[in-house]
Parts: sequence; C-alpha cells; structure tokens
Amino acid sequence: MEETAQTPSAKLPMTPVLITAATKWEAQPLAKGLGLSPAGDGRWEGTVGGRRTVLVKTGMGAIKTSAVLGKDFVAGDYGLVLSAGLCGAMNPDVHLGDIVADSAEVEMDFVRPLRETAKALGIPFHFGRILHTNIVLKPEMKRKLGVEQRAVACDMETAAVRRWASPQTAAMGVRVVLDELDEELPSDAPQGEDAASLAKFALTHAAGLPGLIGMGLRTGRAMKTLSRYLKTYLEAI
Repeated sequence: MEETAQTPSAKLPMTPVLITAATKWEAQPLAKGLGLSPAGDGRWEGTVGGRRTVLVKTGMGAIKTSAVLGKDFVAGDYGLVLSAGLCGAMNPDVHLGDIVADSAEVEMDFVRPLRETAKALGIPFHFGRILHTNIVLKPEMKRKLGVEQRAVACDMETAAVRRWASPQTAAMGVRVVLDELDEELPSDAPQGEDAASLAKFALTHAAGLPGLIGMGLRTGRAMKTLSRYLKTYLEAI
C-alpha cells in the first residue's frame, strides 16, 4: 500500500532537542549556525524549526560527558539527543567534511531525514557505527579497528551520550569528519581552551604551530558544514 504524506508535526511531536558537543571549537560554531543564544556557562538555547533546542558543551571524553549530562539534564525531558561534533574516519570511502550518522535503534521518523537532508545540501553522507575511543587513534589503528568493529568513524563522546539517554530518549551520533583514514592528528595540543593555555602552547611548541593552525582551519570549515546540516535537519523533522 502506498504511503500517504504526513506533516512533520504528525510524525514527530515538537518536543525539545538536546545537542552535545565536546569542546568550544565544536560548540560555538554550532551555536552560531543554529542561531542559539548563551544560556549559562557552556550552554546555549533557542528555537530551530519551531522546536526548543538546547546545546551543551560537555568537555572531551566519556567521563566528562557523562558527568555533565548526569548532573544538569534529564533524558526524558527531550524528544531527541544528538551527539554532534568532529570524528575520525575509519573507512577509506569517508572523507574530510563528510557527515556520519550512527542511528542504530532509533525510530525511522528521525532517521529518514538524515540522508534526505544531506542529499538536499549536496553533502556526502554515511550511515554506520561510530566507535568509541579514549584516545586519538593513529592511522594504522583506525584502519584495523574499522575492519574489526565494522565502524565508519570514531569519537570520544557518542557512546556516553547514548548510554545516558537510553532507554527514555532517542539518541544519535551525527558527526562531521575531520581526519581521514590515513591522516594523523597532531600529537600535541593546548591543555585548555582559554587564551592563556593557547599562548603557553605557542611559546613551548613553536615547531607544531603550523600544523595546529592548519587543523584549526580544517575544524572551522568542517563545523560550518555540520552546523548547516543540523539546522536543515532540525527544520525538516
């Protein structure tokens, strides 16, 4: 039987959406691209597609992510939780600026618009597993684990977000690729996100500054792509 068209409100109640991002380099571009306003330290709020949207900066890694979500949020208050930000490719067909979505066990009403949004925007898109890792993986390990774990990408927070949200709320990882399969991220990085930490790093790691600056530019472009994608997706669901 042919499916009949449904309005977005018939498919998905206008419940709030929670978006998590690990660092300010990810959270701030998302807040700007989604038109969200500051609502406290590391938190932004607003309306996207008629639905209340909250963005929170969690810090890097599963432990910090779980701590922030467990302290300040209740999963049942949201209709959808998105773990957003950067990821590393674990498949040779996944490239810089591509969108990767891990939507396992999530209702199709949320999943279907993911690919449709990418197609409408002309952004390369991949469904697949986002593997959790506690460290930045070297290329040989990304390749090995990508095959063994059947993963298309890796990050440090999505698994924690999904554990926190389950089973009350649908949760997905929606990420943009920063490093491709055979690329290695710089081994050194500033310890903090404030100006003092950046200045200290610049004084003690002069040789690594060109690579860090280049990575910052790549990050900015990638996050601009993800912000545009998520805004269009949230307006579509």
